[in-house]
Amino acid sequence: MTTAGQFPPQPISYLPSELLASLRGRTLAVLSYLVKTNSISTYFNDAGSLSAFRDALGLTAHGQLNSDLLSNPDLLFNAYHDTVTLTDDRNYRPFVSRFFEQPCKTSAVENLMAPGMPFFIVHSSGTSGGTPKCYPKYRHPEHMSTSTSHVMTATAPVSKSGGKNCLLYSLTSRQVVTSLNDDGEMDRHMPVCIMSTGTVRMFNDMVVDRDPIYQTMKIPNHSSPTAVAYIKNYKSMLFVHALFAVQEPQLELINAMFTTVFRDFCHVIGSNWDTILDCIESGTVPVLDGTDHVREHLERYFKADPERAAELRKIDTKASGWLTKVWPGLHTVFAISSGQFVMAVPEIRHYIGPDIPLHSLGITCSEAFLALPYDQRDPNLYKIVGSDDIVEFLPENAPEESQYVIQSWNVEVGKRYEIILTTRDGFWRFRLNDIVEVVGFDPLDGQPIIHYIEVRSELHCNIQVAHISLQRRDGGLRVANEITTEDQLRQVAIASSRILGTVSEFCAAADLRMIMPRYAFYVELQNEIPPSASTAPQLVHDVLSKYNDNYRTESLSGKIGTPVVCILRRGTFGEYREWRVRKDNIAAGQIKVPAVVYNPEILQFLDERVIQEFSA
Repeated sequence: MTTAGQFPPQPISYLPSELLASLRGRTLAVLSYLVKTNSISTYFNDAGSLSAFRDALGLTAHGQLNSDLLSNPDLLFNAYHDTVTLTDDRNYRPFVSRFFEQPCKTSAVENLMAPGMPFFIVHSSGTSGGTPKCYPKYRHPEHMSTSTSHVMTATAPVSKSGGKNCLLYSLTSRQVVTSLNDDGEMDRHMPVCIMSTGTVRMFNDMVVDRDPIYQTMKIPNHSSPTAVAYIKNYKSMLFVHALFAVQEPQLELINAMFTTVFRDFCHVIGSNWDTILDCIESGTVPVLDGTDHVREHLERYFKADPERAAELRKIDTKASGWLTKVWPGLHTVFAISSGQFVMAVPEIRHYIGPDIPLHSLGITCSEAFLALPYDQRDPNLYKIVGSDDIVEFLPENAPEESQYVIQSWNVEVGKRYEIILTTRDGFWRFRLNDIVEVVGFDPLDGQPIIHYIEVRSELHCNIQVAHISLQRRDGGLRVANEITTEDQLRQVAIASSRILGTVSEFCAAADLRMIMPRYAFYVELQNEIPPSASTAPQLVHDVLSKYNDNYRTESLSGKIGTPVVCILRRGTFGEYREWRVRKDNIAAGQIKVPAVVYNPEILQFLDERVIQEFSA
């Protein structure tokens, strides 16, 4: 991860022999580590997808491995590549479900997916609106967790000048799994939480049992007391963070993880500006939903500061970049702005101005840490992490079988691949369904440099709606014989800003209300609806036709109608994130609006908030 004023070397287009050998050697070392450590796990010994691999290893009933194979990394890798099949959550779901049996017995889950007991159980953010998937996460040696350590250190630095960090993370859990020993006594508490929550907990060794103590604390270089991270209500959590952050004149860094969360944070400050200043002047924490259990700890650290309030009242909150007047020392905002999250950037720039950098955190999925930002000047440019898990590549148009999977040292610049992960938290060769494009290699260590192209909306979705098959390997939209990718949909949203004004967030869906199916674009605008909005459907249609030949062909043949553009009331996507927190009992920090929506409940939520609809 580069810092301000530091830029990485230009990616190279091919791998010299020494870098190729180094890259290959690292992958073989990770594979050897995974086999040696995970061979004692229940999953490794019982999973059907690993049967042929176990035979190749000569694994005995006592878990003894073929020492000759282990001592020859090349033979071990060949056995892995040729015998381990590609999997999805159906392969490991029966194993992970043991954590949720009542009672959960330690003897049934110890060494289940990896050695020992997990520190936490991550649940996916459920982007598609489906049931979140769960994965146990284990503590590993430092040399197998370098990516996590790098990010955690960079996003919460200790300032030499006494500056503070505002960290918008959550420490709440969906539930806590308690395992019992053979005597029926409590043995271990494991929080079920989102990845960022679990990572913060594990990195700082914050066990659930000590949560009442953590809630009383305030870390010196944080603007908010730790108690704020235990507020589940999304709006309340953002408001209290805003309260402490605005009171802090030495704020230097904000970590919101995603631009959409940071946008919500800015909205809360702007729309409650007078209330926040009144609170700072009087030293009062208002009564908010979901804060009763931590109110005492919030009040302990929030003191009246009339001088600060008077200083803040002089700020023009309608001026561009006005938040830099609130925090003159602000120098960094961490908020992922690649992919669909780029849509919130223009509005964010209105709040923080053109000079404050928006730094990405990397690509972290529920299964593993995939990539780190390579060059902060390009939010879509990432470097594959090769030290923690095995990252492989399936060519985008290749048959979806393991024999076609290739390694990082064999990828080609300019080509697109689906990411395949074999993780340390369960030796499963997992299909992410995320598409990346290789743009080069790091000249320092040879790791592939990628552009992130697509993020999955649902895995292997095959939905039949009014006789229209919606099948996709990625997160695209299909209503006839075309597939429109998320990247193409994003180009539409960017282009529509020329007519609609700044589109802060958007999503798309199949509109099946008419005889001829069409695309529906749901957009939230930064400003009022302009008179030119009536021409938006035709513009959307033209842009789709430009970027997608199949869409154009299907439209000309009468199979797809001109899109409908639905303007949502301002704040809708923030309300969506709050709604998801309440409905699914998940933490607020990692809720993403899917670029393509199929879930009827989400569509109903959006339709109820449409203030104006434009169609051809």
